[in-house]
Amino acid sequence: MKKTYKILFLIFFVLIGLFLIYNNLFTDSIDADNNTLIISRCTGDMRALEIGISTYAGYKNIPMILSDKKLPEQLNTWLPGYIRENNITKIIIVGQLDYSQIFELYQYGVQIKQVRADSISSILTKIAANEKDKNNDTIILTASDPLAGYMGAYMKTPVFITASNSSYASNNNLQNEYVEYIKNNNIKKVITVGNIPNNIKIELNDLNVSVEEITGYDSIELSINVNEKLKKEGYLNNTKIAYYGFYGELPTIVPNTIKDNAILIEDSSNKQNITDYLQANSIKEVYITRNMESDYIQMEETDYISSNVIRQLEENNITPHYLVKQRTLDEATGLYDMKIITAEALENKTPKIENKKPDNIEESEPPLIGMLKNNTEYTDSNNITVKIKEKNGLYEVEWSTIHPYTYKSKDNNTYHITSNGEYEYTWKYKNNTWNVTYYHNKTPYYNVIWKKNQDNTWTEIHENRNYTWIKSQKNYYCYNQNDELVYYLIEK
Repeated sequence: MKKTYKILFLIFFVLIGLFLIYNNLFTDSIDADNNTLIISRCTGDMRALEIGISTYAGYKNIPMILSDKKLPEQLNTWLPGYIRENNITKIIIVGQLDYSQIFELYQYGVQIKQVRADSISSILTKIAANEKDKNNDTIILTASDPLAGYMGAYMKTPVFITASNSSYASNNNLQNEYVEYIKNNNIKKVITVGNIPNNIKIELNDLNVSVEEITGYDSIELSINVNEKLKKEGYLNNTKIAYYGFYGELPTIVPNTIKDNAILIEDSSNKQNITDYLQANSIKEVYITRNMESDYIQMEETDYISSNVIRQLEENNITPHYLVKQRTLDEATGLYDMKIITAEALENKTPKIENKKPDNIEESEPPLIGMLKNNTEYTDSNNITVKIKEKNGLYEVEWSTIHPYTYKSKDNNTYHITSNGEYEYTWKYKNNTWNVTYYHNKTPYYNVIWKKNQDNTWTEIHENRNYTWIKSQKNYYCYNQNDELVYYLIEK
């Protein structure tokens, strides 16, 4: 009986503790100091929330990482060390996060606060209403353009997102929370960034606010127009630095742009024509937020930085820096690398692998094919692991941070690879050469050649650069054209 009472008392005190934690969890503001980290939802019905939150991360100079309802494994593994090494004492979660992970964060000895509501508009208006250090008579509206968050950070102006229904596309009407905020806070001016539906513009006129529209025929022109607005208003002066990249990663680098007094250029339209604008603005350094096509071991989505952009920068004496590791598995893992690196160091130094050469070179096939026949587990130089299972000529290749791939062996000279979506690949072997074709919706969009050399090494040939691969003791080592080790796969 006494033992039963002890267990009941223990359960009671645990429940009281959980109640106190839960009761003290919620907040309505981004109340942050230099030892704060923001975790923002960016998926599902909270897609594009991070753009509105990047404004506060930017002008408060707080690192921000993005999450699904659960932190991706690559970020979750990295986070404890980051908290410890950077003396993080407070984490502000914006949007839903799995409660098991919230309680796990408590174990790191940090204060946890969460801003939570049922919609993006509820969250953003709640934060804006409780933010003292802000522009009080103006708001910025955007469907989901990251340049709005960047502009809001410079101007200390709340950014409201009109996207809805788990989409980056705008709602056709102004959300009720935004209407009430405009009325209750005597908002006199609304700046729209990107394309906003006419219905919303009509509603804004009915609310008797002045509307300034900033648009562009593509993402680069929109970027230029936003930067010119900031220059005209006196927020950008004598800057020598630009950040350049794609849609998804830009919210996390907004704090970097503010710290560095930098301009931001978004190029999801992949127009690549940025050099003239950079030169006209005396930009000497550009920080690149994505890998080039040749930096991916197995590229999937086509949102890479074109090697033509890098070549144009270098030819015009503009120095490119990289916020990603030189080689990574695909664009998803590269995106996680970028988010980690920008949170870790605003100096943005790309980490390097210690150079080493194996003692012997073994007979081999390219690693993505050779690994199948070993039927084992590997860990790469970015701490991504892979498990491989074979059944009746089908190989299930499951990487730890992305969706699995299915390899189908048609014969020893042909493989078909798919992620069970709109992207797929074919590997075809002939005359000591593997020809790899990448497809999107059955249309080829990229090609890589793997050529076997007389010394049993393999040369991975891209349009703009080559790599050399060596197999030694079942491990695979990749070297660039300067004979530097840039990637490896180690058998577990």
